[in-house]
Amino acid sequence: MDFSAIAGRRVLITGGLGFIGSNLALRCLSLGCQVTLLTRSLQKEANIALVKDRVRVELVDMSTADSAVSALRALLPGQDYVFHLAAQTSHVQSMDDPLQDLQANCGVTLALLEGCRQLCPEAAVVMPGTVTQVGRAITLPVAEDQPDWPLTLYDAHKLTCEKYLHVYHQNYGLKTTTLRLANVFGERQQVNNPQRGILNFMLWRAMNGEPLTVYEPGDFVRDYSYVQNVVDALLQAAASPRTAGRAYVFGSGSGLKFHEMIRQLVDAVNETVGVKAEIRRVPFPAAEKKMDVGDFIADNRKLREDADWYPRVSFAEGLENTINFYWDGLKEHSREQ
Repeated sequence: MDFSAIAGRRVLITGGLGFIGSNLALRCLSLGCQVTLLTRSLQKEANIALVKDRVRVELVDMSTADSAVSALRALLPGQDYVFHLAAQTSHVQSMDDPLQDLQANCGVTLALLEGCRQLCPEAAVVMPGTVTQVGRAITLPVAEDQPDWPLTLYDAHKLTCEKYLHVYHQNYGLKTTTLRLANVFGERQQVNNPQRGILNFMLWRAMNGEPLTVYEPGDFVRDYSYVQNVVDALLQAAASPRTAGRAYVFGSGSGLKFHEMIRQLVDAVNETVGVKAEIRRVPFPAAEKKMDVGDFIADNRKLREDADWYPRVSFAEGLENTINFYWDGLKEHSREQ
């Protein structure tokens, strides 16, 4: 893949200290970009600790449109690429507080698009969505032509944001693209909350010798996406002229049953760390079952064609990289004690 179109350009990333944002920032810095990160707090500053003197970090409350507008007006002029990664990402929280989710996702996205229209209309704008926007898949693998019937307000609001991007392309010519991401895992993700990535959550428990819980029967299929493959896709989608105004299903294109993923994870952790985690099976909670979208595998052919992208890192290699990242962190923490 060729990232030369982005090398040395000006890049703004909302949610820039978060999981995907920090990995994207590091890659952009490696390409010589001038990087500005918007973040609500410095709580995750450790994600960019080694490069913080090379990036511009701005504290901006991206939870509502009103709180974001003034900062966006000051920071958007002159940007070449805008990656909008700030979002409320919990399905459960969206159902508990619908209006907050509406503001954090739809309101802020609309404010960002208005800012780009007025202040940097030539910039490419890329936003991640979620594959759960489709609801329960009719057929596998899932391509862009399946009808969307979201099961939670988070999914519905991310679908609305996707349509906002399309409207701004159609009416104002903004170069907008959405990637519907599937089950992203990898280094720098929050590991103490299953709502922020079940694979990393399970991996962390396994590394610390804690039992792993599998909802019976554990045979639902997921497509797991390594974060560096996601970063590749975000950059390729931003640079390609063929992705303007489009939305894509993103994933590895391969599915794993949940209990198979857990077994591979346990074996990989045991090989690296020397800890064999216990696996416990429990009934699937009724409340979570209602929000579960069932089996999913991505059909990524359209993204491959339009963005010249492919998943260059396998699931096994991505899993190994992730384990090594957190294991190195645990060893460093132990030495400091």
